[in-house]
Amino acid sequence: MLLRGGTALVGILCLLQMQSVLTTECPLDLSGSNFTLAASMCSKQAERGKCCRYINAFVAVSISNYANSTGNLGVPPELSETCLQAVSQTLEFYGIAPNAMVSCGLGTKIPVNYECKGRTTVTQMLESPKFGNVTVNCKLPLSGEGSCRRCLNAGILYLHHLVGMEDNMTLSTCRDATFVSLTSNYDNMSALEMASCFFGIQGLVTLPEPSTPSLAPVASPPPLSAPPVQNVIGKAFREHRHPYHLTLVPAIGISVTGVAVLLLIVLILLIRKKSKELNGSGGISDSSRKAFSSWSMRKCQEGSSSMFRRFSYKETKKATGNFGTVIGKGGFGTVYKAEFSDGFVAAVKRMNKVSEQGEDEFCREMELLGRLHHRHLVALRGFCIEKQERFLMYEYMENGSLKDCLHSPEDTPLSWKTRVQIAIDVANALEYLHFYCDPPLCHRDIKSSNILLDGNFVAKVADFGLAHASRTGSINFEPVNTDIRGTPGYMDPEYVVTQELTEKSDVYSYGVLLLELVTGKKAIHENKNLVEWSQKFLLTDSRLSELVDPALANSFNFEQLQTVVRVIRWCTQKEGRARPSIKQVLRLLHERLDPVSGGLVEALEEEENTIYKGKVQRGDPMFHSGDGRCLQSSSSTSRSYCSRSFLLETASP
Repeated sequence: MLLRGGTALVGILCLLQMQSVLTTECPLDLSGSNFTLAASMCSKQAERGKCCRYINAFVAVSISNYANSTGNLGVPPELSETCLQAVSQTLEFYGIAPNAMVSCGLGTKIPVNYECKGRTTVTQMLESPKFGNVTVNCKLPLSGEGSCRRCLNAGILYLHHLVGMEDNMTLSTCRDATFVSLTSNYDNMSALEMASCFFGIQGLVTLPEPSTPSLAPVASPPPLSAPPVQNVIGKAFREHRHPYHLTLVPAIGISVTGVAVLLLIVLILLIRKKSKELNGSGGISDSSRKAFSSWSMRKCQEGSSSMFRRFSYKETKKATGNFGTVIGKGGFGTVYKAEFSDGFVAAVKRMNKVSEQGEDEFCREMELLGRLHHRHLVALRGFCIEKQERFLMYEYMENGSLKDCLHSPEDTPLSWKTRVQIAIDVANALEYLHFYCDPPLCHRDIKSSNILLDGNFVAKVADFGLAHASRTGSINFEPVNTDIRGTPGYMDPEYVVTQELTEKSDVYSYGVLLLELVTGKKAIHENKNLVEWSQKFLLTDSRLSELVDPALANSFNFEQLQTVVRVIRWCTQKEGRARPSIKQVLRLLHERLDPVSGGLVEALEEEENTIYKGKVQRGDPMFHSGDGRCLQSSSSTSRSYCSRSFLLETASP
């Protein structure tokens, strides 16, 4: 007798311990979902497919709410089993049979962690290639057939690009990860609306009657002694006839009125506070308000806020020491170093003034940097829009600009090896802009002040305020008529005359930058264009040593200098058609400056001649004109990184 009693006591304690673990450890919450409809579907053998989609949608919405607060695509692995048990108990409590959950694959086909191709966070999904197209096509509302279909088509194209020919399980998990990433910034009702489209079901947003038992979160499964679901539902229908519901509407009306009055008081106080702040800075002009409202309020607050961190004016002012730590100035603003309270360090560009031109540059740079991702492009981390102020927060580059490193007498001169590394880094960035952006981009303002160096002197291209996309968005650049904008000394002479912008204009500026790296002189030297000034030294190899920066003395490789000079001559041809593409420049630099890449280049060249037979001009591939778009890419992360690693590990490139 005592033994039986002891066994029963131990069993009860174990059950209570399991329930306690589920309650305290699983963070998911299924509240707000229409389980009654799901239970109805799951009770019919013919509707088993819909039953599974409902279960999948409920789990996905709960993980979306979890991602909203944590940024993770599901619970940690150590909590998976706990959460699956909690989900099972909650679904069973609302009338969904265990065999239905087993046949739907709860835990296998329907997991509680949506890791997709190594991506475990919402940010990683948002930054994956072509996700922006899904975001654009899946904006709420999705109630219309056309809008839902566009969203699904965009999602399918994105998943096929991301997953490829993987198994259906991977495709399903990545689909759920896509849904969670899209809805992580929405409230629960909006997530349910989007789930109706994604999972092809209806009725998710229809909540049960007020008297139906409250929907318990997954973290709090019902006690084991709960009555059968049929009794709970029957009780709900009986309670529905109770007279108390006649007083519910007036009570809700009084509560809503009270909350509205309270919010009105708070709003008045906030308006007064904001008015005091604005009095010190003046009002925004009509033209500025018109220019900004047409783009910024739509793009910067809706589209960009999901990709970039938004800062307040107050914390920006505090982080920059009341705008006292100036680290640079440009044509469109002053740059400050900012150290925020959470330890984040950034370079903050403050736009000079709010004008139509200033707003245009601000918005263009926000839009471009939102979709440009490359290790040799300066990354945008956040923004601030407040009063008349516009700020862009970039990653902080410890060694400042290339211009300061080359021309500041206080700085230690850059070594020859570092200068060659910087040249390759910038060429990689330009290849990415010219060949792998959609649409391709011309930077339009390549110069030493727009090349920034991090703590390891890795070069990154900055300032995309003047960047210009090709008109059609195709991979083949066409001349684009633009207003003349750029920096004297770096500007393509053909562009100045014809006002037709092509990628060869960037190639010319890159040639001037190479010349600046070699000579250590500014683009305008002795009242002459640096290219014009250097012609007397470029004519013969015997005078090349006179061209080199005196700060380098004799610590440079003459054969490498000859190669760099060949690139300079080629890039600074007066006619754009005589200049190489940046891909051809990279090929030459890798072949001549990196001894381990010679065999690789020959192998690639042989493979490309086979693939593109008849499409490439015969003769030396390094010195024919044209854009060379059939050449192998050098701007991939792996190749760019490997080339740079070799340069850093050897005495000379």
